[in-house]
Amino acid sequence: MINENDTQNDKDYKDEIEPDEIIDRSLAEKSEHFSSFGNTSQKTQDYYSILGVPRDATENDIKKAYRKLAMKWHPDKHVDEADKKVAEEKFKSISEAYEVLSDEEKRKTYDLYGSEGIKGNMSSEDENFFHSGVDPTELFTKFFGPNRPFSFTSVFDDDFPPFASFVHNMGGRPEKSSSSHVFKSETYEVSLLLSLEELYNGCKKKLKITRKRFNGTQSYDDDKLVTIDVKPGWNDGTTLTFYGEGDQSSPLLEPGDLIFKVKTKEHDRFIRDGSNLIYKCNVPLDKALTGFHFVVKSLDNREINIRVDDIVTPNSRRMIPKEGMPSSKNPGKKGDLIIDFDVVFPKSLSSERKKILREVLANTF
Repeated sequence: MINENDTQNDKDYKDEIEPDEIIDRSLAEKSEHFSSFGNTSQKTQDYYSILGVPRDATENDIKKAYRKLAMKWHPDKHVDEADKKVAEEKFKSISEAYEVLSDEEKRKTYDLYGSEGIKGNMSSEDENFFHSGVDPTELFTKFFGPNRPFSFTSVFDDDFPPFASFVHNMGGRPEKSSSSHVFKSETYEVSLLLSLEELYNGCKKKLKITRKRFNGTQSYDDDKLVTIDVKPGWNDGTTLTFYGEGDQSSPLLEPGDLIFKVKTKEHDRFIRDGSNLIYKCNVPLDKALTGFHFVVKSLDNREINIRVDDIVTPNSRRMIPKEGMPSSKNPGKKGDLIIDFDVVFPKSLSSERKKILREVLANTF
């Protein structure tokens, strides 16, 4: 059983996962797959095709495309020498395309004049980006952080899109295991995005993680299926540790640990405040004065009927006991549902209606 900041040991799962891609494809197959990128030596390159995005792609679309392709074709992920050379060329093309399309001014120039227009406007320092073989790596480092990204995907949903990543602190000092004198690789942390419904009801999240391993001195990517039992009431910041499931940064070190840290997705109806849930209710002025009835749909799909007979003033609140979030530490206990009322006033009134209101309200104060 997992408590907050506790450790979850993963079980052996026999689930068959259809691999997104066969890792050890022949160079000929890869070369055919790479054909969409074009040749970097061509005079005019289609940067949009290289990244696989339309010409009206948003800044976010371009970032997502670069993230996916840069992680896939980074030379460090390819052990075979022939594969590595092909990957290096593709990595340079991807970097060049992203460097241009992610910059508003360069993108405008490219859209008007093509890649030759871009290179014609470059300083000698900028030109080195495309010829020295150094800056594509610097661009990758700037985008992901100073170290190798660690990728993982969700088996059942889109919370963790393919090639989602977090940065490993490979530059740090190896950790020494408290139970032995064996030195371990770094511990890595990643956000586990969960909806309020998942945190209210609890759920299971199955994730396919890809971590670096060594066979002798040769490194390779190893896939692993892990299951996280999400308990009702977990808070932001709850951590789950999978010992030995992180990257192995050296054949001389034990694999590091993998830590998931809970982060709550934004909800369209509720705001979480500790164990309480806040619900905003807009009330027309006439109903605020005369009373009304409304229904709030709970996170477990129940209808909470609320009747208001008192006069509702602007920014007033009402508490509905035990309709908030469950407590992970005290099963059976729940927080409260807080209704925040926002009184909506009319934008205009006719003279006749104003007169009626004056008469009705004259003796109420």
